[in-house]
Amino acid sequence: MRDLRPRGGRKPSMRVGVPRILGFYYLFPLYREFLRVIGVDFVETPCSTPKDLDQMKLCPTDEPCVSVKIAFSHAERLLVEDKVEALFVPSVVSLDQKNYCCPKMMGLPYMLRAGLDLEPEKVISPVIDFKDNPGCWQKTWIQAASKLGVKDRGLVRRALERGLLAWKESESAMSRCRLSVLDLLEKREGVLKVLLRKEALSGFKAFGTAGVKEPVVGSGATAILGHAYVLHDLFGRKILEMTRAFGPIILPEMVSPEDARQHLATIFEGEKMWAVEGHILGSGLFLARDRLVSRMIMVSAFSCGPASIIENYLSRAAEDNGIPFLSLTVDEHTGEAGLVTRLEAFLDSCGKPFLRKSLCVYRPEPARKSTIHRNSPPVPGPVPAGPVGAVNMGTLNIPVASLLRACGVEVVLPGPLSDTVVTLGKELAPEFICYPMVALLGQMRELIHRGVDRIIMIQGKGRCRLGWYAQVMQELLTRAGYRVRILAVDSPFPWKEKGQLFLQVVREIVGSPGPRDVVRGATLAISKLFLLDRAQDLLREVRAREEERGLGERRYKEFLREMENASGVLSAVECFRRFVGDMRGIRRVPGEPLRVSIVGEIYVVNEPYVNKEVEKILGSFEQRVRVYRRLDVTGWVNYHLLKTPVAVLDYRLVTKAAEHYIPVSVGGHGQETVGEAVMAKRRGMDGVIHLFPFTCMPEIIAQNILVKVSRDLQLPVLSLMISEQTGVAGLTTRLEAFCDLLAGRRKEKAKRHERGYGY
Repeated sequence: MRDLRPRGGRKPSMRVGVPRILGFYYLFPLYREFLRVIGVDFVETPCSTPKDLDQMKLCPTDEPCVSVKIAFSHAERLLVEDKVEALFVPSVVSLDQKNYCCPKMMGLPYMLRAGLDLEPEKVISPVIDFKDNPGCWQKTWIQAASKLGVKDRGLVRRALERGLLAWKESESAMSRCRLSVLDLLEKREGVLKVLLRKEALSGFKAFGTAGVKEPVVGSGATAILGHAYVLHDLFGRKILEMTRAFGPIILPEMVSPEDARQHLATIFEGEKMWAVEGHILGSGLFLARDRLVSRMIMVSAFSCGPASIIENYLSRAAEDNGIPFLSLTVDEHTGEAGLVTRLEAFLDSCGKPFLRKSLCVYRPEPARKSTIHRNSPPVPGPVPAGPVGAVNMGTLNIPVASLLRACGVEVVLPGPLSDTVVTLGKELAPEFICYPMVALLGQMRELIHRGVDRIIMIQGKGRCRLGWYAQVMQELLTRAGYRVRILAVDSPFPWKEKGQLFLQVVREIVGSPGPRDVVRGATLAISKLFLLDRAQDLLREVRAREEERGLGERRYKEFLREMENASGVLSAVECFRRFVGDMRGIRRVPGEPLRVSIVGEIYVVNEPYVNKEVEKILGSFEQRVRVYRRLDVTGWVNYHLLKTPVAVLDYRLVTKAAEHYIPVSVGGHGQETVGEAVMAKRRGMDGVIHLFPFTCMPEIIAQNILVKVSRDLQLPVLSLMISEQTGVAGLTTRLEAFCDLLAGRRKEKAKRHERGYGY
């Protein structure tokens, strides 16, 4: 290839470091070629070592997966030992026009910048985003090159084109030559061409559409599925080494993208699966359904969000095709001895007979054809019509019931969340799925036990796992023997793509009601939603100031019963007016309470049982606390469904506030959490409480960055990870200590103000 580096001029003087972590394994050919062509001197980190485990304390929080934590060690090594002037860490948002990447790949550069307290110019982070900004993300590479001292835009564009071509060629070569991604990265320049030339001369055929499917079951081949940055780093290398002794191994990158996509398409909206995880899943389905392997091992990092989704499909495919399946989870605490023991036991039970005897002892059953079609929702066969159930969050059940009943639908709502309901969810939920799905799955089982055969659940594929919950829960319930249909409601826009499916689901729920009934029901539901959220904020105000504790709480419970029975908008408004009058009549104590803002993930923030009624706890302290919470269902509806001008403007203000720390959306409410924390300082809050569920990807990113936000703004932030194991007593103790800290800071501020020192 022609060398496109500038001739006659000196190279850019900046030396950058490229940490070999996360999704960068697959994209390294792109980065290498881009930096080489523009003439930038760069250093790559080698694979991780046990020493890197000792340096994971550089990560400011404990919740990220081991691969994210190790990234901090890689970055520190480049900055301290290799003396690089900047890190080159792109933000990988999407690699395809139909899907996103894992949120951690999007937020990693900003986590590194915040966690290592680096200046913005120390982290060069262009964006890759084929989905939302197909014609604009290339500009960020021009800006990145400019920071590296390269001003020739034409050269940068050619370098990016060359990089993208190198990435695609490498992706193809791995499947054609059965190379692992690590083999590809370790090969010197020119070796890949030699391999491809030998392939052409020898007539070698790889898996799938590029050639014939070789029946390797009899040779005891093992599919080892997982992220490249796990399989080729530390624990993964040990697993690969051991498994090779039992026969050939097949890795996801050795399966062609065409075959992976073809099998992924058998899952409803499978093309919207996260890019890397989608290829892992498609590869596993291909190998299992065509029985090209004798056993499957999935290796994932502890608390890996996407893994909790794809593991369900992979285990089902292995089960359907009679292939033994093992799931291994690794983190910094994983002991090699325990890992080896589990692996040996699995391989001994199903692997060695393939090597020691010519006769295959374990005979897989014939592959079963998938019954799920690409353009059909993931539901079982027809079930008898009956009442419709709807899962709940906070007080959402009241407006939802009003809407459905106005349309003539018999609706059954779950009772209040309890330990029993959560246990029902835990019995079926994937191990590392987040608390909201556990609670929702428990509600669904409760509804089924009450005779419901159809359940409404929102859906919408994006960066967060929430969009996959409906069909994953359908799969879990079906496998458990339940005859139920999950009616997944997604946005109807864009109408050309989603309109017909939306109408199909709506007809399934409400049949064919008259337009007047629909308008009346929708108006009543939105009105109740707005009034309920306003009533909650008024309750927070009364809790913080009422003279006799508990009066506001008792009146609020009466108000909920009245709103549930309100049959029209006027009666709902009248209920609210009476409530406001009664709350204003409650005697208040003098003084100014502490001002605390609650931010985080929408379900945990809005569901009192899940967050252990954190607002009620704060409102009961002797030290008076006024809670402020802007994340409610009304705001979500106004922005995501109605697109009201006020909601759109408010969203832009929040994301603008977060821009200095995290300029890209990482899904869920991750970016908004950071922005709300910044705005809390501007609004004069004494502190911020961050609530998020265990393993929530967007909020883990936000939590990491909030450490720097707190330090920069001198704003105390308490991050609370909520799971089924969270105890009320421990949570109360942490909240009390946090409020004591805020009270002490306020007193110190008052003293400094009196002395004329400012703050």
